[in-house]
Amino acid sequence: MLLPVFKPYIRRADMDSVLSCLISDEIGPGEISKELISELSRFLDLTNGFLFRDYYRAISIALDALELKSGSRVILSPLAPGAYIDVIKEKGIIPLFADVDSQSALMDHEAINHLLENNVDALILHCPLGTVADMEYFSSLGIPVLEDISENMGATFDGQRCGSFGKITVFSMEPDKILTCGGGSAVFSNDSFYSEKLQSFCDNYSSEIFLSDINASLALVQLRNIEEILDKRAELGNIFQSALNKTEHRTLKSNDRSKSVSFSFPVLLNGGMKDVKAYVMKKNIEPRKAFMRTAIEVSQREDKICPVASGLILRTLLFPLYPSLGKKNAEMISKVITTLP
Repeated sequence: MLLPVFKPYIRRADMDSVLSCLISDEIGPGEISKELISELSRFLDLTNGFLFRDYYRAISIALDALELKSGSRVILSPLAPGAYIDVIKEKGIIPLFADVDSQSALMDHEAINHLLENNVDALILHCPLGTVADMEYFSSLGIPVLEDISENMGATFDGQRCGSFGKITVFSMEPDKILTCGGGSAVFSNDSFYSEKLQSFCDNYSSEIFLSDINASLALVQLRNIEEILDKRAELGNIFQSALNKTEHRTLKSNDRSKSVSFSFPVLLNGGMKDVKAYVMKKNIEPRKAFMRTAIEVSQREDKICPVASGLILRTLLFPLYPSLGKKNAEMISKVITTLP
């Protein structure tokens, strides 16, 4: 069996939390969900939030709160999750792709500035694979920013939590994310105008769209141990980075003012991916592309529009990195990284 790239970090305490919820017979949206919202607000330094059963719904509500409609123009990364294009197409919103920086896989500032020369209504900032953008730059753009922290939950910029900079914050809690509830998402805002918008929308929805307590109970106990989880991920990331330094390959880099998180371990290959994937599979590790079902792929736009992003899609490979990996597997992965072709 291949060692999977992603694996939820579920401990006895997590199972006990879910079991306690089951025993209570209160498994729909309720008090535990409210408690999770409260603790997420404290952790991310946010004020008002809502939990939903799926990522698509969270994105849709966030875009509605930003008052984006058919014909609105929105900047986003070509490497953003394809779910954004799914929602954008449905609403008739016009996506404007800003190609990325080759070192960080974050949107390039010059590309954004060029797009801003024409009318733009909002920007979607998704930081891939634990990276952190220059939040001072994005906060100065003069347009609403939707900040997606699905893959950099817990990261900081100048000591401030990512997720607290945008007008609206969105994140997924699927099984492959740092904070998981087995399947769910959240939308938060610190801005009173957008908070009221979100509240008015959610007041008119039935309870079926909101996250159930049974899911929230899993995320809640994980959130209470998030610093320990992040520390274990960082320790593994440092081990793999030391191994990678012995090769001609590299990984993604954030700016010096940030503290990124180890969401997974991406390797930007010096050459093609075919031989490396075969080698990794031979060593019983799942060979997985870092960027799958991206926004540019779902939109079916031509590669030449964003050549840097298209290159990263073709030559960035993910390696397993999660707290339950174990010493033996970590040592094995380090050896594989060191000997990559």
